[in-house]
Amino acid sequence: MTPIPLLAHRPETLVAALAERGVLCSLREARQVLSRVISDGSADPTPRVSPRKALVGALHEHAEWARPEVVERVPDSEGKSLRYLFRLHDGELVEAVRIGLLKADCFTVCLSSQVGCAMACDFCATGRLGLTRNLSAGEIIGCFLTVRDEAPGRITGAVFMGQGEPFHNYEAVIQAAQVLCNPAGGRIATEAITISTVGLVPQIRRYTLERQPFRLIVSLSSAVPARRLQLLPVAGRTSMPELVSALRDYAAVSKGRLTLAWVLMRGVNTGDDEIAALREGMGDLPYQLNLIDVNDNRPDGYTRLSADELTDFLARLQVLGVPLIRRYSVGRDENSACGMLAAMRAAR
Repeated sequence: MTPIPLLAHRPETLVAALAERGVLCSLREARQVLSRVISDGSADPTPRVSPRKALVGALHEHAEWARPEVVERVPDSEGKSLRYLFRLHDGELVEAVRIGLLKADCFTVCLSSQVGCAMACDFCATGRLGLTRNLSAGEIIGCFLTVRDEAPGRITGAVFMGQGEPFHNYEAVIQAAQVLCNPAGGRIATEAITISTVGLVPQIRRYTLERQPFRLIVSLSSAVPARRLQLLPVAGRTSMPELVSALRDYAAVSKGRLTLAWVLMRGVNTGDDEIAALREGMGDLPYQLNLIDVNDNRPDGYTRLSADELTDFLARLQVLGVPLIRRYSVGRDENSACGMLAAMRAAR
């Protein structure tokens, strides 16, 4: 029988999982067990208070809490990020990145959700790998815990923006996010957990229906249908009206302003046609644009805007009347920036 992955559970789900094996565990005991292995990062799940020998024995018999092995740690030249390469139980490799925040001694963790990715986004190195498999919730949490435990300060946030499309591995990602925000788990505020998607409409609708509390970012990068299909071959098959309809329903439930990510590519998606298409497509839906430079290390790949081109594009965007967020990507020099998580894996 497959061992119960402690790192994938919240107290109530652990009680149920152990009950299926005929093991009695109270909710209080489950909280203590998970607090030990997740909150405290201990290698021993034994509860600190009044541990029952029967429960401790059952945990060692029926459960496992191992983390992925760290293969390599690569800091960036500015000391703002640290990229981890993990080896999973089957030998597959996946990455995570610790990112320094503006607040001193505070960090966020960029987490992967899949080994590779099936979305085939044209500007993303991970998309060129293809999909090998999904990560389990336990594997995701295992990577997070190692990054957290080695951080020189507090981990105050987590973003699902690493390898893979989070909504293509919906159940495991939501399960991991629920562990991250649990008091017996990662103890991260729900609003500090961000899930990114290229715009998979069925999953966005499910996310809305379930009223998930985590922040959602939709990677758009183009509102012109033909160009969107070129840049995002899978997500681009869904029309803008279908996507906007799903986002409108989400905005009505979440009561917040939508965030759309826009990867800036010179000569590709910064023309007046994009601004017009965005204005027409989004209509009166409240949103903000999260602008980030493309990271493409191919000789013939997409290139960044010059300072003058960026200033011009930002000025022309003002016609939309929406908030603009300029997001700066760290770790470009060692291929750990957004869209670059593939080099270490591809090299092995």
